[in-house]
Amino acid sequence: MKIYFNKLSKYQIDKLVFNSLEQALYQPIVVIDGEEYVVWESSKKTMLSHNLTVLRERFSTLDIPQVCLRHESPYDEMVGQASKDHSNRLEVPLRALKTELPEKLN
Repeated sequence: MKIYFNKLSKYQIDKLVFNSLEQALYQPIVVIDGEEYVVWESSKKTMLSHNLTVLRERFSTLDIPQVCLRHESPYDEMVGQASKDHSNRLEVPLRALKTELPEKLN
């Protein structure tokens, strides 16, 4: 199932994952009822960005309780080692999207 960005407000999103693909290229994934879905811009293009801050701002109008940055390293494959039985996935929690800044910073 394709999940389009302009239709996200219809869903109860449990988690937003910014998947780090390569060289500062990020792809948003939403978790809905325990299932992960890549976010699509259109029927032929998934959402991708080289700027994580801009990508986060695009999602700031949605009420999403968990946000994280995910990285999976292909290092073992790159150096010719056998694939491992377990994942080397790293997920770093990010601050909630709707965090408001104080009016006056001291």
